[in-house]
Amino acid sequence: MRNLDTIETLETFVVLARLNSVGKTAEQLHISKASVSRRISSLETSIGKLFIRNQNGSELTPLGCLFLEKIQPLLERFHKLSAPVSRPEGSISGSIRISAPNAIGNGLLIPWITAFQRRNPELFVNLTLTLGPMHIIPPECDIRINHGLYPCSNAVIRKLGEMRRMMVASAAYLAKHGVPKTPEDLEFHELLGGNDLVNGAPLVLLKDNERVIVPIHSKLRLKDHTAARTAALFDAGISVHAFRYDTMELVRRKLLIHVLPDWEPEPSPVSLLLPIGRKPSSAVEALCDFIAEKWRSNPELVFDHGL
Repeated sequence: MRNLDTIETLETFVVLARLNSVGKTAEQLHISKASVSRRISSLETSIGKLFIRNQNGSELTPLGCLFLEKIQPLLERFHKLSAPVSRPEGSISGSIRISAPNAIGNGLLIPWITAFQRRNPELFVNLTLTLGPMHIIPPECDIRINHGLYPCSNAVIRKLGEMRRMMVASAAYLAKHGVPKTPEDLEFHELLGGNDLVNGAPLVLLKDNERVIVPIHSKLRLKDHTAARTAALFDAGISVHAFRYDTMELVRRKLLIHVLPDWEPEPSPVSLLLPIGRKPSSAVEALCDFIAEKWRSNPELVFDHGL
């Protein structure tokens, strides 16, 4: 017997047990009396005698009473589970196209988007991750997340905040090359930076009101902070622009060591960019607010209260 046939047969049994009449059961289920009798007969062949037919109609046998007690809650549960999923009150629908740097996308944005879609199951999101800066928002893009160092010419800018950075290296690298005691010691180490350090830009370190500039002369030049951190894991040098939000866990697990913890590299500003001349949809506005909320709740990120 197919599953659907089984459910229909069980429903017929429950209705007949309640109405005690084959005719009334057929009328309520919009089927023939013969169909009711056929379903009950099929069920009794498998289970045993469930009804006694007399002048009062169809009455349950003791086995029928026991079977009804067991099957009724199961049928109710089945109908609850198979009912159409209602759209949550206040949820939004539609589609949003987002572009973001690879590091932010993998480290922050994908978990946030997933959480947002759980709240809004009818929303579709297309996410494109990029390496390097983007100076013009693609026409098909609804939201671009950009490092503030690289402004876009065709965008409305909403400052999101800043990503705090830290310097890390492997225990093996530090054992071989020594642990830096001061920022000046960094000049004698292989420094691994991100995209904003590849063109000879110096490393800027901050401590309270002090500011130190360290020149970069790397043999291994990388364009992504995640790649620099990976290189540090393989003893290639000191990653000087590692983002705290996804690096502190590696430090806690002792896979990397925090270098010069009293000094913090200059933070990286981040903005939400929206295309000029296009009014953002309610879905876009809601997602921007959600991203800002998630950013604000992360202790390793600095939130811009002017957003």
